[in-house]
Amino acid sequence: MSALDLSIVIPTLNEGGNIGRVLRGIRAEAEKLNLTYEAFIVDGPSGDSTGEEARAAGAAVVEEHGGGFGRAVRRGLSEAKGKFVLLMDADGSHPAKYFPEIWRRRVESDLVIGSRLAPGGGMDIPYHRRLLTRVLNRFFRSLFRLPAADCSSGYRLYRAETVKGLTGIADGFDVQQENIIWIVRRGGHVVEVPIHYVWRQEGESKARILKFGIGYLKLVAKYWFRND
Repeated sequence: MSALDLSIVIPTLNEGGNIGRVLRGIRAEAEKLNLTYEAFIVDGPSGDSTGEEARAAGAAVVEEHGGGFGRAVRRGLSEAKGKFVLLMDADGSHPAKYFPEIWRRRVESDLVIGSRLAPGGGMDIPYHRRLLTRVLNRFFRSLFRLPAADCSSGYRLYRAETVKGLTGIADGFDVQQENIIWIVRRGGHVVEVPIHYVWRQEGESKARILKFGIGYLKLVAKYWFRND
């Protein structure tokens, strides 16, 4: 039996009120393209209705007790059975309408990033978050010479064979930068598709500035002097 075209993987933690809508939207786009696919969430586990809503929207639930967004992403990549793996946020900030163009660009890349910072992209978020996003991405892009304007975007399509065996230290959202470093240092190709990022409609952001900072310092310490 041949592999599925696509695995839709969404890390979650207490995203009741959001996850069902997100899953229905992205599944509809995959079906318009006649893709064979699976969909599952990698859950915190949550203490709300996230799991029930995901199952009602046609997705499986994989519980990740190790803790941390980074571990959830790596678990999702390792569990996926598709030739390509789509990861996206669970809060509705990554509109499904951009998926067809992201899918089209897969033929020329190992990683397609839905980019807020590429020409034509944008962000509907508070000013301080927008400023932090731009500064952070410029820093990592310059330090590691990464071929992407938006190294921290979580809207991504990975070529599965490229990330099999992917390892890392990132526990939090710094997994986004770590994965790009991992791919590029192994000769992988990255492209960006502009998207307009929208602020969540329900629930609370899981991003914490202090944890951000600690994670990024660890990442720089590991990869700046080494070619892992």
